[in-house]
Amino acid sequence: MATLYDTSIEINGVTYGIAAIDVGNSRVKIHHDDVFLSFPYDKEWKKNVQHHFRDHVQKRYIIGLSSVNHKQTTAIVKVLQRIPGHLVVNTHTLLMRNDSLLSLTQIENAGIDRMLGAIGAMTKVSAPLITVDCGTAVTVNAVSDDRHFLGGVIFAGLSTQLYGLSKQTAAIQEMKFAPPTERIGINTTQCLMAGVLYSVAGGIEQAITAFAQHLSVKAPTVVLTGGEATCVYEYLTKSGFKVQHEPHLVTDGILSLVAHASHVDIHDSVIKKIT
Repeated sequence: MATLYDTSIEINGVTYGIAAIDVGNSRVKIHHDDVFLSFPYDKEWKKNVQHHFRDHVQKRYIIGLSSVNHKQTTAIVKVLQRIPGHLVVNTHTLLMRNDSLLSLTQIENAGIDRMLGAIGAMTKVSAPLITVDCGTAVTVNAVSDDRHFLGGVIFAGLSTQLYGLSKQTAAIQEMKFAPPTERIGINTTQCLMAGVLYSVAGGIEQAITAFAQHLSVKAPTVVLTGGEATCVYEYLTKSGFKVQHEPHLVTDGILSLVAHASHVDIHDSVIKKIT
């Protein structure tokens, strides 16, 4: 059965597949066909991206690029533009030109990843819905039944909270999050792990409850994504929420946006050559 990932677009006699790149705070994610890649910003990440699109793909792609990390955006565009055959398009430009997928008239501004996540969620379930993205920051966002993005809340993620505590508290060393094994911690590490989990999961729960009231929906579908999503999934399901875990929500949104774009909008959104 054909899916969104099988979409092809013909422009000026050339057939392109569609691909998505999400330039996040800590990683760059690539999604096309049945390929999902994620590279941290180490010394090899640009080579890895170039190597993939130069040596491991068999067709040309229209690559939808989204970024919340401006420092890395120019670098990745330069990498992609050195590889002949692909078109790199600005997803923000496409988003502003297509309000049939998601209307933005109810908000003043929002991060591109939040809006793309909402579009990605609507490729999986019907609105109204709530998205939860658990990464460096946690965002909880509401979408009305008529596809209006209503905004949401933002707070620090699990690892970010731990990092902040280590920098602001002399007795707490920097450490990575690990799911707590005890409900009540009996040492500092256990207390920290349980504390940040309860903080994040409790904040998400409060936001979902408030958004459901605003949406006038008793049990809205919650679509969960992000690198730390699995840590809160069990907590939310035990709390009685209808939760669906979708690990590639932002890139799903990029693919949907590119697939539904007109040829004119794609042409106008192509990122010009960076020297």
